[in-house]
Amino acid sequence: MKLNELRNGVCAVIAEKTGSQMVQSCNHAFNLGAHLVELRLDFLEEEFSIAEVLKNISGPTLVTIRRKSDGGLWEKDEHSRIKILQLAQYSGAHAIDVEADCFHHFPANGDCLRILSYHNFTQTPDDISLLHKAFEAHRPELVKIACFANNNSDSVRILDLYQHAKLPLIAFCMGTIGFPSRILALAKKQSPWMYTNFSDNLVNAPGIPIFKDVHSIYDIKNLSHETKVFGVVGDPIGHSLSPAIHNACYKELGYNGVYLPFHLSATDFFAAIEAYQSIPVMGYSVTIPHKEKAYQFATTSSDLVKEIGAANTLVKTSNGFHAENTDATGIIAAIKNKLGESLDKREALILGAGGVSRAAVFALKKAGCNVKVCNRSAERAEKLASDAGVATIPWNQRHDCKSGLLVNCTSVGMHPNENDSPWDSNYFTKDHIAFDTVYNPIETRFLRDAAQAGAIVIDGVEMFVCQAAAQFNLFTSFNAPLDVMRKTVLEKLRRNKI
Repeated sequence: MKLNELRNGVCAVIAEKTGSQMVQSCNHAFNLGAHLVELRLDFLEEEFSIAEVLKNISGPTLVTIRRKSDGGLWEKDEHSRIKILQLAQYSGAHAIDVEADCFHHFPANGDCLRILSYHNFTQTPDDISLLHKAFEAHRPELVKIACFANNNSDSVRILDLYQHAKLPLIAFCMGTIGFPSRILALAKKQSPWMYTNFSDNLVNAPGIPIFKDVHSIYDIKNLSHETKVFGVVGDPIGHSLSPAIHNACYKELGYNGVYLPFHLSATDFFAAIEAYQSIPVMGYSVTIPHKEKAYQFATTSSDLVKEIGAANTLVKTSNGFHAENTDATGIIAAIKNKLGESLDKREALILGAGGVSRAAVFALKKAGCNVKVCNRSAERAEKLASDAGVATIPWNQRHDCKSGLLVNCTSVGMHPNENDSPWDSNYFTKDHIAFDTVYNPIETRFLRDAAQAGAIVIDGVEMFVCQAAAQFNLFTSFNAPLDVMRKTVLEKLRRNKI
């Protein structure tokens, strides 16, 4: 295998218990579009002939036997491990993965790449650049560095290694925080391939993307240095469907962009956004719990954002980031699409006092509703009500509202806590209109209980699509294909039940 033959490759990691299962999975992966497969021989539970296994695989192979001390399953003696890898090197393997301490056992063989690999499952060392130089001194054909990211700056430091690499490099961070680095290494740093999980048995590979997701969500083969990078920031972020719908729209329109999930903790927000300026990331969708921080971070803001005090969109400009709020647009559109009439003089109770709540309060007040705010934290509710010029209701008195619009702007009931609801089922009436801004799941406990009481219900999907379409336009200057957005959201939610 020549490295210049592989660009934007997808490596399917195969971790099976028997040799026959391994061969079958490898060939299946190639049929589904894998460019090479990594054989994790440390997962095998039976005796095997590496030559026989390799002979029956139809495409390029990378052989790995990861020791338990390095995050794998191999617990047998080191001599046996080295012997199997040496056999693989001369039995048709296209590449072998070995660690620095045993690299001297594997002299160069022009037919088989030697990948010198380093894994750290707890941190990204401060001296990672020095370690990288030391690894290159062994003169492997390729260096692989995988470290756990405890913050987003770790991911950026890993990606910076490419600037100084003298040998071909695959470097990325593990964990949910590190996931974007896997894609960015391909898009911006000329990494030859990315690793994906093809086997249900694979363990101890935190943050590794699922093979089928890489093919269905990310247009890997078309990533380039010119690809514009966007993403969604939040905590948690694993539930977000934003990457699926934005990337689907990029594919539909032939737009050279990629949209990634960025896991940012509340304490990491400002540092992370600053760190990713070096990529650069051209725009962010902002979700819980960062919407007020996004407004604080922005260089400029729309009048609506200034009024609300929260932003769900950051767009990169020549002098920083501009903040917008498309939640308000999505909320009004979703309600009007369902009711088909004016909202003037309607009673509206907003549950929650976070970023979405602020958008709902200001948007519904502007639409003519008589708005009240209710939140577990009375202090936050009173602050929002004071800013918007509306009334509050104590949390323990919320069920006194027997009619009107109920808008859940909390995360209560969101996957995976689908049995939770901010409203006691006994207090729904047929005179309520229940609108849940949570879209995952489509039918929340809140909506299900309301429907059983005869109330009109509005799910969060339409709001999600409307606000996402507005963001898409802000990011790309193109109108979003709404049918693609709706189809993608519904397919993902119904198929995956996530």
